[in-house]
Order: sequence, then C-alpha cells, then structure tokens
Amino acid sequence: MREAKLYKNFGDHARCLVCWRLCKIKDYGYCRTRVYKDGKLYTLTYGNISACENRPMEIKPFFHFKPGDYSMTFSTYSCNLDCPWCQNWHLSKTPPRESYEYFPPEKLVELAYKNSNGVCASFNEPTLLFEYLLDLFPLAKSKGLHTTMVSNGYMTPKALKMLREAGLDGMNIDVKGDEDVYTLIGGKAKYVWRTAEEAKRLGIHLEIVNLVITDVNDREDDFEWLVENHVKYVGEEVPLHFTRYFPAYLFDKPPTKIEKLEKAAEIARKEGVKFVYIGNVPGHRLENTFCPNCGKLLIRRYSYRVLENKIKNGKCFSCGEKIYGVF
Repeated sequence: MREAKLYKNFGDHARCLVCWRLCKIKDYGYCRTRVYKDGKLYTLTYGNISACENRPMEIKPFFHFKPGDYSMTFSTYSCNLDCPWCQNWHLSKTPPRESYEYFPPEKLVELAYKNSNGVCASFNEPTLLFEYLLDLFPLAKSKGLHTTMVSNGYMTPKALKMLREAGLDGMNIDVKGDEDVYTLIGGKAKYVWRTAEEAKRLGIHLEIVNLVITDVNDREDDFEWLVENHVKYVGEEVPLHFTRYFPAYLFDKPPTKIEKLEKAAEIARKEGVKFVYIGNVPGHRLENTFCPNCGKLLIRRYSYRVLENKIKNGKCFSCGEKIYGVF
C-alpha cells in the first residue's frame, strides 16, 4: 500500500479529496480503492494494473490529439460512479485486488517507450490511479511520450491541477447526461462540467464524449442541454463526440439509432460547435474532420484508422484556419 496524496486526517477517519464524492473514510471509501489504517489513508491501486494494451488515439476517442499515434493504455479496478450500461464493467465493478503483481511506473514507461508514442490511463476510471499517475506522467514526459487520460471527469479541481503539474497533456471527458442521468449513477453533472472547464483553463487538451443511450439520454431535449453546456463551459472549438451505445452489463436496450446520433450532431453544428463527430459507426461521414471555415476534408478516417491527414502546422491546408488540437 502507498499513502494517499490528497486527503485530510481527522484522527479517527479521513476525508478523501481526490473525487467529488469526498468520502468520509473510516475503513474503505465508496470506490474501495482507499483504506484508512493506522491513522493514514492508503491507496490500493498503486501499481495494481488490470490491463495494458497499445491502442490508437482514435479509439479513445482523441481526434484532435496526435492523430494516428498510439498510446500504451492501462487501467486498474473499480469506479467512483455506477453506470448500469458500463462497457468495461468487468474492471469497473471489480474492487482492487489486495494481492497482485506490482507493475511499477518505470516498467510501464519502458514498455511505452519501446512500442508506442505515449501513455493513456483508461478502461476503468483513471482518477482512482491518482498517486500512480503523479509518478508516471513525469517519467513519461522525460522520455518524450505524451500523457492522456479518458475520464468521467468526477475529480476535484485540486486533483486535476496536481495531474496537470505532473505532466498531463490531454483529457477526454465522458459527459453522461443531465442531472437526472447523474442521479441514476450517483453523481452530479455540474461537477463534471466544472472539471471540463478547469481542464481547458489549465491548458489541457480536451475532448468531450457523450454516449447516447437508448431511452436514457437520446431525446432532442437531452442533446440541446448537452450542447448548451458544452458551448457554455468549454467553448465551440472543443471537439464533441456522440457515440453509439451497445447493450452491456445490466442494460439490454437496443443499440442507439443512427438517426438519433445524426440529430444530436445537427443540433451541435447549428449551435456553433466546430468539430462534431459520430462514434461507433464505422464509415460514417462524421468520423472525419472538416475545416470549420472552408469545409475542406482535413482528416479522413475509417473506424480507428487515420487514412489521410491534411492539417499542416495545426492549420487547414486550404484556407489557413487554425484547428484546435495537438498535431
């Protein structure tokens, strides 16, 4: 066990300050990755790696961060929210193993340096790897690797700032839906938008994803709410991905209708969002990146592959429009 980095000690319990649950912990916190013992709060996830795989940036999805690159993608266990449609439930619904083969950050960076372009915390909620990431990111940066995470965004501003100071380059935040949706999964939407707003302010590359779930968040009102908040908190230039849901874990509703995704994208474009994408629909036109000024095709994709990239020095090859992202 490693002592946690962000908590307050009250003698007979601790207050965890990593995520917005702000758990009062006398034994285990909600996510069961923090334990109070002998007057200190410890993390059970340090080096407790559940999966590790070299994956393209587009699968996360990052469409405006190093297109075509790969990242050594890794995870631990558990989650701080409770989505009944979770795609990675076999990891997120499993508490951390208290007996495991330790995977040091140096080993992961070495693996990434030999085989990839960066490191990415993903699969389950990476906030639960907080202490590990604080040590991993500087090591990765020292080797010239980029550092990203795919998150539900339910971390505190202090935790986000510490991750940025450690070297976090890019962040993909999955916004689940409005306050009704977050009530269902045990959170509050306002905290996620606050994280997104703060990430952009700190200079972290940001992309927003909305998994459109049949009969949960697939009404026009839901899309309008999402787009309104997207423009308000992170602005028109931050990419917005509407991703198709497929049945998983406890949810057996049919897959999202493609016309629903197209309606969401239409609403976003009408409200001025410059880069709108549809995900999990291979071959769809809105897998591609277009210049928001002249309309030229800039990046052509199929599924998770980049087939053509015409962005030059971060600008449209045709009209010179600056394109948001890290290219």
